[in-house]
Amino acid sequence: MSEKRFLSKIDFTLLSVVVIMVLFGVVMIGSAGGWEIDTEHFSIGPIMTRQLIGFFVGLVIALVITFMSRELLRFLSVPAYIGMLFLLVLVLIIGTGTSESGETMDVRRWLPFIGGFNIQPSEFSKFLMIMALSHFCDLRAENMNKPLTLLAYLILMGIPVLLVMMEPALSTSIVLLCIGTAILFVSGLDWKYILGTIAIVGLLVVIVLADAYSPNGPRLLTDYQATRIWAFFDPESYAQDYAYQTLRSQYAISSGGLEGVGLFNSSGLVPVPMTDFLFGILGEELGFIGCSCMLGLLVILIGRILWIAKKSDTTYGKLICVGVATWIAMQSFIHIGVTTAVLPNTGLPLPFMSYGLSSLVSNMAAIGLVMHVYAGIQNKTAKYKYI
Repeated sequence: MSEKRFLSKIDFTLLSVVVIMVLFGVVMIGSAGGWEIDTEHFSIGPIMTRQLIGFFVGLVIALVITFMSRELLRFLSVPAYIGMLFLLVLVLIIGTGTSESGETMDVRRWLPFIGGFNIQPSEFSKFLMIMALSHFCDLRAENMNKPLTLLAYLILMGIPVLLVMMEPALSTSIVLLCIGTAILFVSGLDWKYILGTIAIVGLLVVIVLADAYSPNGPRLLTDYQATRIWAFFDPESYAQDYAYQTLRSQYAISSGGLEGVGLFNSSGLVPVPMTDFLFGILGEELGFIGCSCMLGLLVILIGRILWIAKKSDTTYGKLICVGVATWIAMQSFIHIGVTTAVLPNTGLPLPFMSYGLSSLVSNMAAIGLVMHVYAGIQNKTAKYKYI
């Protein structure tokens, strides 16, 4: 393959937006952690260095996936799904509550890795599930509305969702559920099932809220989960515990105003600033302008992925792109919604920007899947080699 033809397979528009977001995120992570960039000696903080390492590892993985043959990618979907389940079960057995940033929680979400790094299997489950479910739907495109096919799909989607919930990581399981649902809807699902699903989800929301506010106490929810809901609707009453993080993030964002207080000038109000509440730091230090720029990048990124989905002439390619776009959109919505008190407090990193090697590498792998689809669009004369 000539150099010109090789480069034509890479979506430089998509990749450029991703690079800008990652570098933007590295600066914000450094600012949140109090590490200023020493331009004279070209040195940066250790957390920023680790994040850049994660980016370069992810970039290599993305490029490998981009130029992988369609047959090989499809073949890997099944062992990738099995490997994902193995890791999700393993983390429940020997996992730790120590995150990549060093924070310790009463959960089992991370597996110790070489060099002092911890990996988070639930993050990798997102792009692995996209591969598996897209492959399943493409193989059974003509039978997707048959009850047995739908049941098989729901089982394939439900197992990793339940395993992640057991860690527990409710927010991540919600993202997985959204990804699986979006892929199912786009795969040609009959509208009667779609409307039925919407009705069921609406009913479940009502049941959960009713259970949380039951006079005899919650039965379906744990006390902790119910309290999270109470704190969402009445944050001032839980300002010192369950609503503490969200309220401080709100105060920080509101203090940023139009232009913000400037990089590395954070007041220290925002909790978990490098990961779950990075948007709070962004709002405080760069203000409305900085937040708007970040949201603009997200819109461009998601729009580009959906454009590639529209241009793809295969069901497999469309489903992959829809899955990735849903992942980025929902995770961003939840992250920003939590930091601005639009949603109940639940931790999720901001895609491509929050600190976390597992999150960043899995994000880059997902971009590799999208560029794999783009490569096929650019080479329709060899569409049996590429998607």
